[in-house]
Amino acid sequence: MELTKAIRIGHFTENLGKQLLMLVEMLKKMMTIVVCQCDWGWRSTIVPGCRKYTKLSALVKLYNLKAKYGMSDVCFTELLILQGDLLPEGNTIPASMYEAKKTLCALGLSYEKMHACPNDCILYRKEYEDLTHCPNCGISRWKEGKDSILKDGVPAKVVWYFPPIPRFKRMFRSHETAKSLTWHAARKSIDGYMSHPADSPSWKLLDDKWPEFGNEPRNLRLALSSDGFNPHSSLSSRYSCWPVILVTYNLPPWLCMKRKFMMLTLLISGPKQPGNNIDVYLEPLIDDLKSLWDGIGGVYDAHNGEYFTVRAALMWTINDFPAYGNLSGCVVKGYKACPICGDDTPSHRLKNGHKICYIGHRKWLPINHPYRRQRAAFNGKPEYGTPPEPLTGEEVLHMVEDGDRVC
Repeated sequence: MELTKAIRIGHFTENLGKQLLMLVEMLKKMMTIVVCQCDWGWRSTIVPGCRKYTKLSALVKLYNLKAKYGMSDVCFTELLILQGDLLPEGNTIPASMYEAKKTLCALGLSYEKMHACPNDCILYRKEYEDLTHCPNCGISRWKEGKDSILKDGVPAKVVWYFPPIPRFKRMFRSHETAKSLTWHAARKSIDGYMSHPADSPSWKLLDDKWPEFGNEPRNLRLALSSDGFNPHSSLSSRYSCWPVILVTYNLPPWLCMKRKFMMLTLLISGPKQPGNNIDVYLEPLIDDLKSLWDGIGGVYDAHNGEYFTVRAALMWTINDFPAYGNLSGCVVKGYKACPICGDDTPSHRLKNGHKICYIGHRKWLPINHPYRRQRAAFNGKPEYGTPPEPLTGEEVLHMVEDGDRVC
């Protein structure tokens, strides 16, 4: 009672201070006991007396082999059973793929399967979570069988979402990775060349515009990459699957593009590409990116041995030209396909080829370049124009708010 009263009024004597320290130590011991009881046996060795592998390290290596060589779940289960039979009794190898997944999911490597409208109208989440038909097009949420009967509980389309926030937290829990995430703050560009995104104008603009963000070197600078591919190779030429990947540019150049640091966040299944409706599938990722911009507290930095609030900013996207149009909502086909020139795009339709060509590229050359004066090699005219200025972020936002397309 005396300790509780002192905490409420903010007044401590020497004895109460000692009692409080004892209470803190007691809580630490209790937390240690809880963690040890809830670690799913991660720290236990794979067999009694083995010092090289724990249950967790052995399972991660086996799972890496599964991903590397494309093992099916049935094959992986059989491999686990065989490993358990080969090892002495008392080994901790999981007996099935299901048990292995439970262990890995407890690490924070879980994912969410979200139902989607087959016409790419909505994701069945938030206010649409309990609906059985799309409120926009009216099509059923459930898959239709060959006999035209709906299969209740079987979704017509699914998108896999891998939340990035738990994985960012785990990156900082690794001492070496946490140290590498602040590599950009210690380096200095002495040759004047751009050898890392930290040398780019976009990076410096972010630091100047939001100094409270730039002053914390542990805040994350991200890029988003997406493109479609056919997972069935030549077996199905129409199927298109779209992964969405986050790249962390805080890391040094020899690490940031490594496979283990390229973070898969979304997997949009086919059979057709989402096109301009890809923004529907990006909703959960955008929600998490907004939370990261506001700040995620309670992140433990193993390198500095402290908790801090991490923030993140999406700097740009990496994609080819058609995917650029899908992600930005910009016109990338037809007479006005240039995102820089916009309505002033110099285009010409070929009379015999029936294709559109763009002939204003010489305006980006130096003003005295000889190609500017050549006529026969190009469109029969000299080029005296100057390149247009790209749209600013404020101008793009104004166009979008007015309901117009960006280009």
